[in-house]
Amino acid sequence: MTTALEIDTNIDTVHTFSQEDKLPKLPLPDLKNTLRDLKKSLEPLYYADGYYKHPLDPVQIKGLTSALSTFLGSDAALKLQAKLRTYYDNNDCYLDKLHLDINNHSSSREIDDDILPRNPFLILADDAVPDITQSARSAVLVHSALRFISALKQELLPPDTNNKDVPLSMVPYLNLFGTTRCPVFQEGEVENFDLDKPYTASDLDNEDSFLSEDEYEDESDDQNKTKSFTQSRPTSSNSAVSDDEDDIFTRHGITIDRHPDSKHILVISKGQYYTIEVLDDENKILYTEGRLSILFNQILTDSEESYSFKRSTALGSLTSHSFRNWKYARKRLQKRYPQELRLIDSALFVLVLDESTEQANEENTKRLFYGTSIIDNKGHQVGSCVSRWYDKLQLVVTKDATAAVIWDSFTCDGSVVLRFISETFTEAVLRLAREVNAGDPQFSLWPNVMPSELAPKPADFHPSSIVNKIDWSFSNILNTHVHLSETKLADLISKHDIVHRSISVGRRSAQRLGVKPDSMIQIALQIAHYSLYGKMAFGFEPISTRGFKNSRSSFVNIQNQDLLELCQLFISTSTDNQTKLDKFVQTCEKHSEKVRKAKLGEGFEKHFNALKYLYKFHSHFGIDFTEEDEKIASDVFNNTLIAPFSQPELIVANCGTSATTQFGITPAIPQGFGIGYIIKDDQCDLTVTSQFRQGDRLIYMLNYVLNEFRSYWRVARETSRNKTGIKISRSVDRLYQLDNALNSVIDNSEGTPESAHRHHHSHHDHSQQKTGFFDLDAHLDSSRSVSSTPSLSNIASRLAELTVTRDSSRNHSSLALSVPTVNEKLNTGHQILQIHPNHVDGSSGSEVSTPNDSRPHSGFSSRRDSGASSTRPESKRQNVINSKFDIDFDRSRVGRKVSTYE
Repeated sequence: MTTALEIDTNIDTVHTFSQEDKLPKLPLPDLKNTLRDLKKSLEPLYYADGYYKHPLDPVQIKGLTSALSTFLGSDAALKLQAKLRTYYDNNDCYLDKLHLDINNHSSSREIDDDILPRNPFLILADDAVPDITQSARSAVLVHSALRFISALKQELLPPDTNNKDVPLSMVPYLNLFGTTRCPVFQEGEVENFDLDKPYTASDLDNEDSFLSEDEYEDESDDQNKTKSFTQSRPTSSNSAVSDDEDDIFTRHGITIDRHPDSKHILVISKGQYYTIEVLDDENKILYTEGRLSILFNQILTDSEESYSFKRSTALGSLTSHSFRNWKYARKRLQKRYPQELRLIDSALFVLVLDESTEQANEENTKRLFYGTSIIDNKGHQVGSCVSRWYDKLQLVVTKDATAAVIWDSFTCDGSVVLRFISETFTEAVLRLAREVNAGDPQFSLWPNVMPSELAPKPADFHPSSIVNKIDWSFSNILNTHVHLSETKLADLISKHDIVHRSISVGRRSAQRLGVKPDSMIQIALQIAHYSLYGKMAFGFEPISTRGFKNSRSSFVNIQNQDLLELCQLFISTSTDNQTKLDKFVQTCEKHSEKVRKAKLGEGFEKHFNALKYLYKFHSHFGIDFTEEDEKIASDVFNNTLIAPFSQPELIVANCGTSATTQFGITPAIPQGFGIGYIIKDDQCDLTVTSQFRQGDRLIYMLNYVLNEFRSYWRVARETSRNKTGIKISRSVDRLYQLDNALNSVIDNSEGTPESAHRHHHSHHDHSQQKTGFFDLDAHLDSSRSVSSTPSLSNIASRLAELTVTRDSSRNHSSLALSVPTVNEKLNTGHQILQIHPNHVDGSSGSEVSTPNDSRPHSGFSSRRDSGASSTRPESKRQNVINSKFDIDFDRSRVGRKVSTYE
């Protein structure tokens, strides 16, 4: 009999890839729908006020519409779509023959020299054991990661499912370990490379030797570069694929180099490279956490003792350079050091033992991502930025035992990395339970993962013989290239800014507003950007399409016409706040629906990228284009109005769990923002990366926008509590008629001795009975529950008193017994003010409102909803009390069930 905490290893589990064949294919979207959605996503960028009657540039919009319409009915579109249809029919995914799942940001677009590597990163929470050492933390995380890898390789890792228990593709996990991003080389390109040729900047241009000198000058411009592609390719329908066309196709090609039999990890410390075999032939783990800690201490000691500027190399900076520089360096390394480079490429993952220590908030984020940049007194780079390898999955552990994970966005899927790091962290915590229970393997996420029987015995455990160091002896040529790459990386580090902030808005706030948390942040960020810059920005959000065979993440554009109108409404002073709130909720709902459809494979982004890719390399893919086809397709794919689609200004992504504290991504273009965020119950942690744009101010504005909508919601809620969703019976309404009639008699008879006498007694009665019919305290109690209705005997008694009063007065108005108007009901009790509670029961601390509540203010005017303050007239009435309570006491609502928020 097993205990509640034990896991029965005999239970049959679903194998990791057992559900793969049951997954549907990623749908091939309809061409007409893709072009329609593309146009809708671009229109907000070119309209002045978001309304079709007032375009900013009608000539541009008309030209784009005409080009898309012409292309839709052309043979060129039919040929491109037919090729994708063929791929759809003959492959698990119609994108399998393309590079789009690897080059996921855009259609084979060159990385600019002034952009950081496209590597997202997650910073882990601290270890459960305080004051843990660097080697011990590294050993714990590596051992947990190896258990994950062992479970994956033995197909013991439970397959992923969505929130409806529908299985997801597990193929992207094969790109995590033992893989690397690498360039596409033509046959013989590496073998025929001349190592003795001195390196110059022109070597990079020789990669493009088929281009003329004039075309070199224009190559930095993406549109002109594409133009040179089309000029150099044959246009005859009968022409064969030329050598130049092959060179064009592979010049910036990226692929994944997989090593499924990998058994070792790569360790980088102080710019020096080490490898350790960690798995046996059955993919079982060779070393315990304790032994791994000893091995890592050995590496730390060796790298420190043998450190010198010549022994330490910034080789990893080559992986941060532009495609052309990176490809050239890979070619030279592959020719000169084939075995050493293969050891790096085939490693399961990279462990970086970073020598930096804790710094200030932003600097702490930077050092975990790309390391420190420190120049010694001889002008040499001695910072930890040289100890990175951006082509592979990296686990970074600093000297103060802080950990982060960095991955290559071309090869690794974010949702897959998130599960890997979350479960690695969880397994690291569970080690404490195993220690308390004498190493019981049941206390694990993968209890069936067993240690290797080939693990060395204590007497045979010699760290110096287990750790293998890679020794480099670079030529002057390669040293020059490494040096230039390192200085370029140092420039990028000094040029980019990373801002990390937390705002007190989270899942609970989204629930109150009635929207999805992710949509709330995405839409609010667009409003914040619009509020700062007065224009719409093209933005992408990554979402997972792993519900289909061999599929991974896809980008979904954020902006649309509704979002533009919302941005304009928000900064407007001529619209009431309730309208703004309603529009915000509506836009969030549309965003959530768009994400839902994209997860179902109905997004247009990948489809359009595939069409553009096929157009650019149509000869390579055997698509025959006439001159007319070329012109029609070029008018769409080379149209400057479509350029933002491949150059998004905003990349905004949500990724993280309780195992992580920060998530960051790099921008796609130099003037762009990369925004990563983690949503928690009562806060959102944001990390904004840019080239010294106003990241801090953008987060400030985001906080302001969200607080404004929360204030609109609070006002709307208070109004709803008082004036909606409540029933009142006719008899209770009639009582107010009679009560108002009595007061009208008193008012009309003032000024006479008799009336003065009656007024004196009336005032005395009110001071004793508080409110006449109902006690005010009872009303306050009823705001938290169903209001009590007065007993029939009390009502009858009061009616009798009213009859006597009316008979004695004789001079009341004939209108006194008529049904009061709405204004009369509102005016009754005007002296009792509105309650402004200091706390709202049942809500989080982030929703507490106090008189001293401070909220950031924008430069834009924002008027409060008129419902937040009293609009009652100042005339005095005698049938009310002077209450010590501040309450919006609408007497026509007394006796109703008051809606309260829980």
